[in-house]
Amino acid sequence: TDYKYGPVKRIADASTTGHGTNIIAGVGVGMEATALPVVVISFAVTAAFWLGKMSGLTDSQGNPTGGLFGTAVACMGMLSTAAYVLTMDIFGPIADNAGGIVEMSDEPDSVRVITDELDAVGNTTKATTKGFAIGSA
Repeated sequence: TDYKYGPVKRIADASTTGHGTNIIAGVGVGMEATALPVVVISFAVTAAFWLGKMSGLTDSQGNPTGGLFGTAVACMGMLSTAAYVLTMDIFGPIADNAGGIVEMSDEPDSVRVITDELDAVGNTTKATTKGFAIGSA
């Protein structure tokens, strides 16, 4: 979400021609950004099911349950990142507050440049943690 990257520049360029093109560009970039994670998570769940199935686990009646067990273990692995996600999720608002404080206190522009970079990092961090949260849901 930093202003030096191509997708942000494309959306900004689309903003110059109107609201509709801005929305279309934003939705398009959003769809591009989610395609690879969907493929990776789908592959991971399928692989976890297959590996669990290969374990040969069965229930008391002899029905194979290894695939379900493998999927459950993979889901618990994703959920184990919840503490990390919650911790990283806090950085964005802190960086936003720093920028607002600098702006309201009439600090020099050089300080605002630094807080703008922190804000960009905070936005990226927020986007990353949202990806973790959606993936684990």
